[in-house]
Amino acid sequence: MKIIIDKKEIIAENNKTILEIARENDIYIPSICDYFKLNPYGACRLCIVEIKGQKGYFPSCSIFPEEGMKIKTDSPKLKKLRRNLLELILSEHPSACLICREKENCDEYKSTIRKVSEVTGCVLCPSNGTCELQEVVNALNLKNVRFPSLYRDFIINKNDPFFDRDYNLCILCGRCVRVCHETRGVSVLSFIYRGSKTTIGTALDQNLHELGCQFCGACVDVCPTGALTEKSKKYEQSPDRKERTICGICSMGCELEVEIRNGRILSCYPRKDGPVNEGQACVRGRFALKEIVCHPKRIHYPLIRKKKKLEEVSWDEAIDFIAEKLKTYKGTQVACILSSQISCEDSYVFQKFASNVLKTRNIGTITANPDLELFSQKSDYDLMSNFRIRDISKAKAIFLIDSNVSVSNPIIWVEILKAVSNGAKLVVIDSLRWPHSRLATICLQIKPGTESYLFALIAKLLLGEEQEESFPNTEKFNSYREFLSKIQMSEALEAIGIEEKEAKKTAEILNEDGLKYFIFGSGFTQHSWGMSNLTCLWNLSLQTQARVIPLTFESNLKGLLHTSRPFSAMKKDFAEISKIISDGKIKALYSNGPIPLYSKKSIEFIVVQDSFMNENLMVADAVLPASTFLETEGTFLNVEGRIQKFNKVMDPLGESRPDWWIAAQLGKRMEGKGFDYKKPSEIMAEIKRKIPEFRNVSYNQLKKGIEIFINHKETEEKREEKLTPLKLPPLLTDVNEEYPFILLFEYNSDTYRGFVLNKEIKGMELIRNSRWIQINTEDAKKLELTDGESIVVESELGRFKGYVRISEVVPSGIVLASFLSNEEKDFSAAHMMFSSGLKTLPIKIKREC
Repeated sequence: MKIIIDKKEIIAENNKTILEIARENDIYIPSICDYFKLNPYGACRLCIVEIKGQKGYFPSCSIFPEEGMKIKTDSPKLKKLRRNLLELILSEHPSACLICREKENCDEYKSTIRKVSEVTGCVLCPSNGTCELQEVVNALNLKNVRFPSLYRDFIINKNDPFFDRDYNLCILCGRCVRVCHETRGVSVLSFIYRGSKTTIGTALDQNLHELGCQFCGACVDVCPTGALTEKSKKYEQSPDRKERTICGICSMGCELEVEIRNGRILSCYPRKDGPVNEGQACVRGRFALKEIVCHPKRIHYPLIRKKKKLEEVSWDEAIDFIAEKLKTYKGTQVACILSSQISCEDSYVFQKFASNVLKTRNIGTITANPDLELFSQKSDYDLMSNFRIRDISKAKAIFLIDSNVSVSNPIIWVEILKAVSNGAKLVVIDSLRWPHSRLATICLQIKPGTESYLFALIAKLLLGEEQEESFPNTEKFNSYREFLSKIQMSEALEAIGIEEKEAKKTAEILNEDGLKYFIFGSGFTQHSWGMSNLTCLWNLSLQTQARVIPLTFESNLKGLLHTSRPFSAMKKDFAEISKIISDGKIKALYSNGPIPLYSKKSIEFIVVQDSFMNENLMVADAVLPASTFLETEGTFLNVEGRIQKFNKVMDPLGESRPDWWIAAQLGKRMEGKGFDYKKPSEIMAEIKRKIPEFRNVSYNQLKKGIEIFINHKETEEKREEKLTPLKLPPLLTDVNEEYPFILLFEYNSDTYRGFVLNKEIKGMELIRNSRWIQINTEDAKKLELTDGESIVVESELGRFKGYVRISEVVPSGIVLASFLSNEEKDFSAAHMMFSSGLKTLPIKIKREC
């Protein structure tokens, strides 16, 4: 349609507001309450416009265009009204600096006086220079405020981690309340009181971390003033440069803007134009990266063990030492562990070195999803195929399985929330009851390990003769139907722990028309019944034409799986490698990923390639400092299958080097061929030749922001969507008097290589502590346990320590612990988990003596 704004003819879309259309056409309309991706609100009224033929003034942020509409955004009346409105806003906001005649000279002379306990003017405010009020005051040329000034005298809230709340600077635009509710689905912030006493606050004035806030930083990012301020940046000067890159902590691949001053990171912000995150982030990417890069535990120099002590040496000496030692071992005696948080280029060169130079077949990684690739190989279907994150918001039904998605994959949760807001039905299937369950149409709290029984039961309820036409292999369909016919409704319901009406309602939702997604987390595959779960879910997805999305945690797990294609015969999962280490068959261990602490009694030579000091350094014979993703460049493959280029934003600390460089130097020193790389783009050129899925990757196109996904075309053409033979796992072993609880593990997603964010970063332990052992309220009462109390978890396979976290997430009889591969020995459940064959364990709980 055509409209006219200030005598300018514009082609407009009817789903955009007048304010959005004006901005797209470089027409300035002042606004403070409106914000990118938030619903129209119309609180500040500064965006008022005149519409020809209609009386009064209209908030352009809430008005949509009509054919032939003529709009005036700038007139003497509008200017006067806007100034009056702005004066009213400023009457309750420190405004002396905003209208001061000498404000242009202040920045040069008063840039160092920001370290004050209370902000009473712009020069004292952390948002000076970025405050939207300053922009509006300048645009409206406001010279004075005629109304009496009222200072609200609120106590500044500094009790929460990462940011402070100073509501003396709040202008009640409501952005923080809306983004917390509309975009993140948490709703910990709200308007409290009424009339002139209205302010922003929390229920019963509790701290944010007590209410379940995950500190994604969205409220801070939308705040137009200094009311919400990042603690670590509060007293910093302005950055001297800004760099774009990709966050390398989790599998989302959020695009960030990194502010830097004098080679030091000041802060990281999510970019509004990020194709994945669209201005959203999580606590890891928003607040933790600055501390990760410059943490005291960073390894700055190569170390080798001399006379039982690790000593700093040059790179040449370290490479020579390691090369000579590794030459003494046969390939069968060497194991190599990869991190799934290194780049595609790093992963490829490391595996090339391990297989071609070390000649080892023992290459693996610790991952939250060990069965995904194995299932793809056995079923001839790639569960790791591409999807677009934006499509999730278009779904009519979403089945969320075994995932605390708002923590592990928060941007996926943002899209799920959009779908629910648009009317989609959300079915949550889990043994645990996460906070997002409150938004579910149906919440099926099942018994642990019964997911496959549930999907088989639903498949039986949905089975019809007409579905036979959907499957080319009639023989397998008949076998599938025969298997389902043997399932007894009453027995299955008792095993699963749900009612018949819940199962039937779930089947009805799945049978409805429209786009449907099965989205599952690590809890679905990380236990011994993972393959059965995948098989049943895959068959059900074929039966119902639903899409399956596995949620990976690590930033480049998909990239690691794809770059391992040329070396697939060499790969083992970590449980296999752990077993052969325990059997004494491994004499040399080379790790660039987090691993459990191993004894030197069974392993003669250990090389640790990492960015951070950890417990494994106590037994390491050589330590090689690797650069973080902020200090180098390369590519990640995110959860969608999107290839993302991350950029070097700062120089490496000390003498740390990229992982590919370290592996290449060792390869050359051990007389390997094809390790003469100068930069990551040369490695990618080789990857493109060796691995067809990467053939359309171009560094130049990625730098320009052109969208590139991993190429599944060739492999997909060879695959036939077919049913996979079924086998249900045995139900869990019953508990007994000695071991009355079942232990479940939750994969800890708050890690970067050997660095545990919720142990090392102040504030993270308040919201997600890796040593918490979550216990139901009733069970805690019976055992007379209190929050924070130190306890010991024991099973027939071992013991570990932790701290009580009383929680309604876990049902009675279940205990939930965090799985962290490189946890300190006393607190580590890793050995117990691997020794059990990834099964759940009957356990007992004792107070620590």
